[in-house]
Amino acid sequence: MAAKPEVLSPTPSPNRLWAEQLAMGMALFLGLLIFMALAHPKILSSGAEILGPNDMKAYGLASVVGVVLQVVVHELGSIVALWRMKIPVKLRFFGFGANATASLEQHPRNVWTDAVVGMAGPLAGTILSVGFAGIYEVTKMQDASPVHVGDPFFLGMACVGYFYNLITLIPILDLEGGWIAPALAPQAWLLGVVASALELTNVFNLVLLGVVSFALPRFVQLLRARAPRTDVDCTHRQRVIIGIGYFALVIGLGWFSSTTFSVMPELVRNAMGD
Repeated sequence: MAAKPEVLSPTPSPNRLWAEQLAMGMALFLGLLIFMALAHPKILSSGAEILGPNDMKAYGLASVVGVVLQVVVHELGSIVALWRMKIPVKLRFFGFGANATASLEQHPRNVWTDAVVGMAGPLAGTILSVGFAGIYEVTKMQDASPVHVGDPFFLGMACVGYFYNLITLIPILDLEGGWIAPALAPQAWLLGVVASALELTNVFNLVLLGVVSFALPRFVQLLRARAPRTDVDCTHRQRVIIGIGYFALVIGLGWFSSTTFSVMPELVRNAMGD
């Protein structure tokens, strides 16, 4: 009796894999939030006082301009990267990586190009946020008051930028993190997720928790060989650059956003004399 030919299961489509990652990541994220709400409710609610009624007077038109500037500089980073790679792009601005998505989807997929364009926006935005934090330190040194509060507006804008750029690095489409993810090797996912989880145990960060929640399913897909190794389309040097660059940004933004977020309520109150 002739043996039946082996039937190979078809490889899931990229859209199916992204949908699975999104579903698993959302389930993990919500599960962790429920656990935090039950075990550590104060950690989840502690940040709400930053925008309490007595502090709203500290945020005016200048803060709107600052937030818009954050988005513009972030998107300019993507536009400059597209221009340097000679990829046609119209001068347009969308938040959360939509500009890079609108440009890259019109061209054949190239893992390295997608990753570089995806990194450019958050990197440019992070540089601006660090600049805002530097301006705050200058105002702090020039503050003649005994407490040396400085002008917390600039640190607040830095904090907004840290969180905004960290959100865009969550590894799901159509955020920049989703365009970077295919260039990351399994080793980078393992080391990066472990390092991010360790940082979460030190200082809780809701956005960083989101990065870990959606990165872990991607690593599991690669580990089970359910998702193809798209990172092999890059050279070893390119994989190292993207792996280190991505998780350095994620962990750095997680730390900066957490530390600035924790000091903002007291700074605003001291600046307003409350």
